[in-house]
Amino acid sequence: MENENGTFWEHLEVLRGTLIRTIIVVLVASIIVFLFKDFVFNNIIFAATKNDFLTYKIFNKINAALGLESRINIQLAAQLFIHMSVSFFIGLIISVPYITGEIWHFIKPALYKNEEKIALKSTIFMGILFYLGVLTSFFVIFPLSVNFLAAYKVTSEVDNLIDLDSYTNTFISLSLSMGAVFEFPAAAYFLAKIGILKSSFMKKYRRHAFVVILIAAAIITPTTDMFTMFLVAAPLQMLYEISTKIVKRVESEN
Repeated sequence: MENENGTFWEHLEVLRGTLIRTIIVVLVASIIVFLFKDFVFNNIIFAATKNDFLTYKIFNKINAALGLESRINIQLAAQLFIHMSVSFFIGLIISVPYITGEIWHFIKPALYKNEEKIALKSTIFMGILFYLGVLTSFFVIFPLSVNFLAAYKVTSEVDNLIDLDSYTNTFISLSLSMGAVFEFPAAAYFLAKIGILKSSFMKKYRRHAFVVILIAAAIITPTTDMFTMFLVAAPLQMLYEISTKIVKRVESEN
């Protein structure tokens, strides 16, 4: 019993050290980002409203007509808190390679030799997929969503003004959500490798999965509009099909 308790507390101590190091790295990265306010907001957060940014050139006429450079803030301390939340968010994004490394070092001692290679591939794959999800949101989903919603009017008598808090919350929520859901292929690979997930199961319940994807897209979409929901659902459905092929390939290798 003493050995078991000692083993438990040793694992708890390792976990505590992992969490402390991770928090320190994220905070340091966040502070660095905080100091580069102009670059972060002008070139990342508000890139969707810039006429000369790579993906958004197709919205030049729309942006010019709507004057999307104008954003409003209606709360006294909101800009400071938004600056802090955005800095933490980007600091977290920057720290993902370190975080995945810490996760790997934490779970490695609990794995058998034949499981280490699978877990290592899955961990690296997860980090790559997270960035792909964030980039998909940044270059596709968020700009399409913000430009569509900013352009939509029930009448020409009502102008759209973009609230700073709403804008940044949408940006952060979509980025993190897409980064998270893009982990699905990595999870599918790992579950297939250990024999839990089968391609026949995924094919059989493809229609059910589509309904679940629509529900997940509705939850992920911070603006709760149908346009953004379907923008989110499209890559999720694609990820499901890719995951099905990954699982099938794993089965053929086994």
